[in-house]
Amino acid sequence: MRSVITPYASVLREPGALWFSLSALIARLPLSMVGLGIVLLVSAQRGSYATAGLLTGAYVVASAIATPVAARLVDRWGQRSVVSLIIAIHVPSLVGFVVAVLLGWPTAALIALALLAGATQPASGSLVRARWIHAVGASGRLRAAFAWESILDEVIFVTGPPLATILAIAVTPAAPLLAAALLVLTGTLLLISHRRSEPPVHDVRATGSPAWRNIGLIWLTLIMIALGAVFGSLEIATVAAAEALGVPAAAGLILALYAAGSLIGGVLFGAWNPRETRPVRQLLIGAGALALVTIPFPFVDGVLPLSIVAVLAGLAVAPVLIMTNYLVSTVVPDNQLTEGLAWVNTTGLGAGVALSAAVTGALIDASGPRSGYALTAAAGVATIALALSAARFLQPRDRATVGDLGRHS
Repeated sequence: MRSVITPYASVLREPGALWFSLSALIARLPLSMVGLGIVLLVSAQRGSYATAGLLTGAYVVASAIATPVAARLVDRWGQRSVVSLIIAIHVPSLVGFVVAVLLGWPTAALIALALLAGATQPASGSLVRARWIHAVGASGRLRAAFAWESILDEVIFVTGPPLATILAIAVTPAAPLLAAALLVLTGTLLLISHRRSEPPVHDVRATGSPAWRNIGLIWLTLIMIALGAVFGSLEIATVAAAEALGVPAAAGLILALYAAGSLIGGVLFGAWNPRETRPVRQLLIGAGALALVTIPFPFVDGVLPLSIVAVLAGLAVAPVLIMTNYLVSTVVPDNQLTEGLAWVNTTGLGAGVALSAAVTGALIDASGPRSGYALTAAAGVATIALALSAARFLQPRDRATVGDLGRHS
C-alpha cells in the first residue's frame, strides 16, 4: 500500500500542489452537473425533453468550440488575466439562464444564454494540468500527477449527477445550476489566486503555427474522441440494457463498478514505475487492453457478466486517459500547453461523448441495447487503431531524455 501512495504523496508535496489541485476539483465539479441540471430544470418548467436536449447541446457545442480559443489566450496572457474575465461572464450568464427559464423566456433567448455560458465555461481540467507540468515538468512524476487528476475526475463524475438530482428533488429544479455557478466561481477564484503555481506566459506567435495544426495533437485529439465515444455509448447502452433485463436499478450498479474500475486503474497506473518508460508504448498497451475488454460488451447478457466487463473496461480506460494527456506535453511547445490540453480534454473528449450519446440513442431505438454496446466495442477498437496510426507522429519528442522533458518546469 505504501508503494501505491508514495508517488502521489511525492507530487502533492510540491509547493501549492494540494491547494491548486483541490481548487480545480471544486471548479470542475459543475462539469458533471450542468448538462443534467439543464435537463432537470427545463423539463420541469417546460415539460419538454426535446427543448432540454437542444439547450444542453448548445451549451456543450459552444464549450467545445470556444475552449481551445480561450486556452490559447491563457497561454498568451496568463491564467489569472484571462480566466478572471471568463468567469465574470460565465457565472452571470449561467444564473441568467436559470432566471430566464423560470420567467418563461422564448427558446431563442435560452439558446443564446446557453451558448454564452458554454462558451465561457472555464477549462479547469486543462488549467490544473498545465500547472502540474509547470510544477513537476514532463518527467515520470508527471504521470503520477495526471493519474491523481484522473482519480479526481472519477470523483467528479460519480458524485456530480447524484448531487444534481438530489438538489433538484429536495430543493428546487433550479438548485443544481445555481449550485454549479457557486462552485465554479469559488473553485476558479481559489485556483487563480495561487500565483506561485501559475505557468509563465508565452508569446504564442513565436511558434509560427497554431496548436490545431500540430499533427501529433490532432492524433491525440482523435484518440480522445474515440475514448469519449466509449464513455458516452457505454452509459446509455447500460441504462437500456438494464431496462431490457427488467432491472433498471442495475444500471447504477454496473456504471458504479465501471467508475470504480477506472478509479482503481488510475491509482495503480499512476503508482506504477516501469523500467520501460516510453509513453507511446504505454499508450499502445493501454489502448490495446481497452479494445480487448470492450469487444465482449455486445455478446454478454445479464447483470453479473455486464458488471465484470464494465470493471475491466474501467481498469483499461484510465491508462489511455492519463497517457494521452501526458503526451500533449511532449508534442506541443511550452507556449501552447493549455491550448493543447483543452483540445484533447474539452473538444476531443467532449465531442466523443456528445456524438456517441446521440448515435447510441438512435441505434438502441432501432435495434436494442446490443447495438449500443456494439458502438462501445467499435469505439474501443478505434482507440487502438488511432493510437497505432498516431505512434510515429508522437515518437520524435517522446525520445527526448527525462532531463530534456523536465525543462517544462
